[in-house]
Amino acid sequence: RRQAEMTSCRRRHSSPGFADTDGSQDAWTCDEQANEMKCATGTGQASSPGTDDIGVLGYPGQGSMKASGLWCAVAEPQDQWNLKTCPFSGAGEKTRVKVLTYNLFWWNLFGQKGGADRSAGKLIAKTAGSEGYDLMGFQECDDRWRILGDAKAEGLLGDWEALDGGHALGLMYRKDRFQLLESRAEDVGEDSSVQWYGKRSAVWVRLRHVDGTTVFYINHHGPLPVSASGGCAGSATSLNIMRVIAKHAHKGDAIVLTGDFNAEPSSSRIEELNKRLNKVYSGTSMGGVDHIFSNCAQDAQGQNLGKGVGQFGSDHDALSVTFRFR
Repeated sequence: RRQAEMTSCRRRHSSPGFADTDGSQDAWTCDEQANEMKCATGTGQASSPGTDDIGVLGYPGQGSMKASGLWCAVAEPQDQWNLKTCPFSGAGEKTRVKVLTYNLFWWNLFGQKGGADRSAGKLIAKTAGSEGYDLMGFQECDDRWRILGDAKAEGLLGDWEALDGGHALGLMYRKDRFQLLESRAEDVGEDSSVQWYGKRSAVWVRLRHVDGTTVFYINHHGPLPVSASGGCAGSATSLNIMRVIAKHAHKGDAIVLTGDFNAEPSSSRIEELNKRLNKVYSGTSMGGVDHIFSNCAQDAQGQNLGKGVGQFGSDHDALSVTFRFR
């Protein structure tokens, strides 16, 4: 249960559609780990009140409207506009950033199989390597603290922050390696009426690494049906993601976009994103709907990690990419 007037909270559900769950635009949200209500944490409000728009990339939407007349309508930028240029020169010592994206198949792996002896947590810990992960994005994640706890119980190292993006989206970053500059979650698309579960959001953070490198990381779970086009389920979703990035990422930021986009490589959504960012790595499950994009594609190594450890796992492969910025 949760109320803005209460200083403590608990809830039975984390997936969307229940009376006690937090929406991506809610001003007050339940921090389950701290058992307290918090205002404007990842809900469209800047987490750093002093942050301003100086140095942001800017979104040049000047063309016709995609999804005109709908809530998700977005102006198209010029066809040649993109964020494919890495802001780093390649000289000097490089910043290593290892990123994970993983659809956890929560209703089945956790809801029906009780986590299957920490199958997903074992995969995360096993694949982290000696230097560990820096950023992790989860989809179909009803309890971000549960999966983080499972991974840490299996040996995952680091001091982590876990943000709730709404719509069962989770984003985690290493607090011992990054300073949080700003974070938000914003709705960017919506399922088609033929397979409707609700709106779809993107959750993002802007971080400063201990060596001074700034990283803009955004995680997304795309609309259904898979590879649907038109309305708020088609390329308007991709343009809204690009709008969010361009309005909040700064010149000089490394940009990383991860997710289960529910979109195959030939879909209008991925074709649109391919025009705007470098696709660094893609999975193969479900026709190849999990992807990792960046403005920095050079010196990046991707890996398909599989679905879990043991008899049961997710229905999606976890993916990782190790970037070396600068």
